[in-house]
Amino acid sequence: MFSFFCCFCAAEFLFALDYIEFSEHGKIRKEEGRIVLEAQDGFAFESRDGQYFVVPPDLLIARTSDEKSFKPYTQLEITERLKKEFPESQGFYLLETNHFFVIYTTSLGFAQWYGQLLEKLYTGYSSFWKEQGITLQPSEYPMVAVVLSNPSGFLRYAQSEGFQLMRGQCAYYNKSSNRVVMCDLSGLEAYREGDKDRASSRDIQAFLNQPNAANNISAVVHEAVHLVGFSCGMHTRFAPNPLWLCEGLAVFHEVPDSGKRAGWSRTPKPNFRRLSTLKDYLQQNPAEPLQTIIRNDAPFNNTVTAANSYAIAWGLTYYLAKRRSKEFTAYLKKMQKKTILSEDSPEIRIQDFEECFGNNWNKNLKDCIDYLKKL
Repeated sequence: MFSFFCCFCAAEFLFALDYIEFSEHGKIRKEEGRIVLEAQDGFAFESRDGQYFVVPPDLLIARTSDEKSFKPYTQLEITERLKKEFPESQGFYLLETNHFFVIYTTSLGFAQWYGQLLEKLYTGYSSFWKEQGITLQPSEYPMVAVVLSNPSGFLRYAQSEGFQLMRGQCAYYNKSSNRVVMCDLSGLEAYREGDKDRASSRDIQAFLNQPNAANNISAVVHEAVHLVGFSCGMHTRFAPNPLWLCEGLAVFHEVPDSGKRAGWSRTPKPNFRRLSTLKDYLQQNPAEPLQTIIRNDAPFNNTVTAANSYAIAWGLTYYLAKRRSKEFTAYLKKMQKKTILSEDSPEIRIQDFEECFGNNWNKNLKDCIDYLKKL
């Protein structure tokens, strides 16, 4: 999908409201919104709830427009649409928090805990980067999280969206829908006694003490960082965002904290799981480890190199945020200016990095490693 966007020619942002009818996964879908980009092999469409659809000509059924101004759906309209998409008759329920809609098939107690975790992440993430000189914007659209109660339902939902899950995966972020989807693999539901609607503090603490809880929270927070980052202006969806940066920020913030009620704290802590992987990898004396992940995204999409790439992204992000925060802020602001039509190449990515951090790669790597060793 990313390459499809890159081949688009520029299209004007008109005030007209566009209406499309198209086939998606064998079903007819109708949406209203605006054409974002257009090319001979289709167009990209932004719906009034913030979802993106890439529609090739052979799947388009009808397309019209009028002179109405494009406006996001209201909160009430979003609520009604979500209830129609996720009906109670199929076991779905809706929970609203200050900044999120949580669609859940779990108990209300689990959904409330997760909603609190999302809100804490939103506040902590925004506050942390504001202190670094980056003010994020309120999301134009409500942020949506889908919380499923069992692995089989999670797998079916992911397959319906065309996602191939890795073994043990319990959460993912869908850049097209701008939603995060997760499953309770943690066992928190097991601590719910009888038919209580709310998980007690003791239930949650018992959950946080389980061996599996830390990894579960890390995965959930990791994907939610993507949701907040793409919703509030840290990144632009489908712009050429370096994957090392998007994933680096996610692993930077993902670290759980069992000492906190929600299992996570706003102050990023050392990610010792990633640090251990990075230590083992660096002992292999890899060639140009920083340039490798900065030039292109391929190392993150390869199952053989992915774990090491995430570890390098964490180490670099942690070092830059802690030791070179002014330059890192400048780099983040530079990346924020990337749009869907921005040029991208390995050479451009290297140049962007060197403009903020210099071109002495050996020194950058040594300084980064020396700092991480102190942890």
